[in-house]
Amino acid sequence: MPGKWYLGCASDLGRERIVNPCARWVTGILAVICFAAPIPLFAQLGVDQPTATCATKYQTHAITVKQYVFATFENDAGACLQVMSGGQVIVRRTSEFPEAFTLGQHADSEYNFPTVANGTDVTGRGHPDMIVSEYSGGAHCCMTHYVFELEPQFKLLATLYDADDDLAHFQRAADGRYNYITADWTFAYWPSCFACSPSALVKLRWTDDKNGGGFHLAIDKMRKPAPTQKEWNTAISEAQKAVKSQDITSIGTTMWQTVLNLIYTGHSDLAWKFVDSLGPKAQQSPLPTLSDFCSLLGQSQFWPDLNPTLKDTPTACADSGP
Repeated sequence: MPGKWYLGCASDLGRERIVNPCARWVTGILAVICFAAPIPLFAQLGVDQPTATCATKYQTHAITVKQYVFATFENDAGACLQVMSGGQVIVRRTSEFPEAFTLGQHADSEYNFPTVANGTDVTGRGHPDMIVSEYSGGAHCCMTHYVFELEPQFKLLATLYDADDDLAHFQRAADGRYNYITADWTFAYWPSCFACSPSALVKLRWTDDKNGGGFHLAIDKMRKPAPTQKEWNTAISEAQKAVKSQDITSIGTTMWQTVLNLIYTGHSDLAWKFVDSLGPKAQQSPLPTLSDFCSLLGQSQFWPDLNPTLKDTPTACADSGP
């Protein structure tokens, strides 16, 4: 069950870009005025009053960044996130899942995640930021990262919905700016099981735009060299085995994983060539077709950024998109 937000007094939460659970980009402007009664941060998330979990005795962590105190609370009934300034609660979010909230980004040696110091400018906008992550609980689901900008005005700058990706994180690039590393899980459980479905690693970077800016695909940071002839032949061979046996279980991790990888690394023309190389049998029932693949790809939250990078798009994919 999703958590809920409560907003106290704040002069202006500004503009934010959010990726919502329906996997669509949504841009909204929130002009917040200080009222005695609580008001919602997002109408779709509802309004929350403090629960028993938010009591001081259940506090687990507290971090002060600038004049803001970020604190988490938890007990068997759930978890609570609060942000305070000047002794007043300005943000509160609750969850029915204990240990839902994590303050900041901590190093993880197993997955090579770096520590990101609290207050680090992860957007390149020149202002200090604070990262808070939330896990909603449940099988494969769901991670969300919130980026709060602390100056010149406190605002929830971005909400990054990671779906099934519990390894999403910020990573400093060679140019000194930060990339947000996550994955496209649009194809989860397609064409059969979760473990049989293709997914693609993606990198996002803050980009200013006419809508106030947001985290967009950093296509130039995701490009890779075209596969060598040996790599190409190996991929063809693995996919051909699945096609020959009409194995819907492995077709996702062979044929369609290769297609998705090629598209996201800047080689969409080779992706279509790869499909053609496998012949018509690769798209005969019970196996999914290229049209099926592109219809789903068009529903990806990253489609608005991905679509302009596609080259020589085949007819079966010409009408893809939300």
